[in-house]
Amino acid sequence: MKRSPKIRILEIAKNRFYRQGYHHTGINQIIRESATAKASFYDHFPSKQTLGVHVIRAYGVDVLVWFRKILRNSSTPNDFISEMSQAMLDQVRTNDSYYQGCPIAIFSSQFPVGEKPFSDEFKRIVIRWESILSTAIQKWKSKGLIQKNTKELELARDLINLYEGSLMNWRISMNEDYILRAMLQIKERFKTEINK
Repeated sequence: MKRSPKIRILEIAKNRFYRQGYHHTGINQIIRESATAKASFYDHFPSKQTLGVHVIRAYGVDVLVWFRKILRNSSTPNDFISEMSQAMLDQVRTNDSYYQGCPIAIFSSQFPVGEKPFSDEFKRIVIRWESILSTAIQKWKSKGLIQKNTKELELARDLINLYEGSLMNWRISMNEDYILRAMLQIKERFKTEINK
């Protein structure tokens, strides 16, 4: 069954904005590659900016699904360390990986800081990441796996920093040592929080 024009447009835009960049991808290219009529494109996305917002939301869903899968396979903090480490290595070592580096970070770096409406979408996504990680940390605390005085939001933000920073530095340098160092730092960060 052929996908709807809106889905085709969004899939092409996600790929092109990630691989070529927002500013280097034209509407006509997206229309052509999605095999969509121009009128149909503008029915779904009145402007490139509107399409950009939808792409950010789609990236946000993709990364949230990725985080949820890792957390679903992580009954303990040590499981999380192992799952997160493997997932990050898979991203950088697999050529057929859809994302080699976080699409949110890559997309956000293409715009001036605070540029609306994109900045609002980026903020919403980070808040969701903080929430899902904080919830997992609370769950581990309730099971006695993490110390009671652990500050969930602080730990969640540290994990996000290690994830985002290492992937961006890997993309800049193509040096896998950034990923390996982040994995060690995630272990070190948890070491102070895990109940022995």
